[in-house]
Amino acid sequence: MSERTAERTHETDAEADTVEESPGIGRLDGFSTATTETESESAGGSYFSLRALLFAFVAVGGGVVAGSLVPLLPFTALLGIPVGAFVYGLLASERRYAETALAGGVTAGLLSVTSFLSQFVVRGIAGGQLGMGRLFAVAAAVGLVLALLGHYFGRDLRDGLTRDLA
Repeated sequence: MSERTAERTHETDAEADTVEESPGIGRLDGFSTATTETESESAGGSYFSLRALLFAFVAVGGGVVAGSLVPLLPFTALLGIPVGAFVYGLLASERRYAETALAGGVTAGLLSVTSFLSQFVVRGIAGGQLGMGRLFAVAAAVGLVLALLGHYFGRDLRDGLTRDLA
C-alpha cells in the first residue's frame, strides 16, 4: 500500500470534510497543501452557516418550484423538497444537515399553510389559528424528514462518486 493511500484510509469522514476548500463544489481528491480560512473555521466546530442555509433554501425552493410544475399529480411540490435537498447534498462540499432540515421544514410548513389559507380565512381567524399551527407543525416535520433524506442520499452519492477505487 502506498503512503498516500495509507494516509487516506486513516482519515475519518469528518477530517475529510474539513480538508475541502469551499462550501460549494469541493475538490475531488480531498487533499490540500495549505490551510485555508474555511478549514480553520470548520475545524473549530462551525456547525451552522447562514450562507449554507441560504443555499439550502434556494435548492429546496427550486425543487418545490420544479415539483409544482408537474401537472395532474398531487403532492409533487412536496416531493420537490427531497429532490432539491438531494441536489444540494450532491453539490455541497460539507455536510449541512441542520441547514437543509431547517430549509425543508420551513418550506413545507409555509407551502401547506399558504395552500389552505383561504379555507382558514373563510372559517374565521379565531377558529383557524389553532388549525394553522398544527398544519404548519405537521407539514414542517414531514418536510424536515424529506429534506434530511434527500440530503443524506445526495451526500452518499457524492461520496461514492469521489471515493478512490483502489
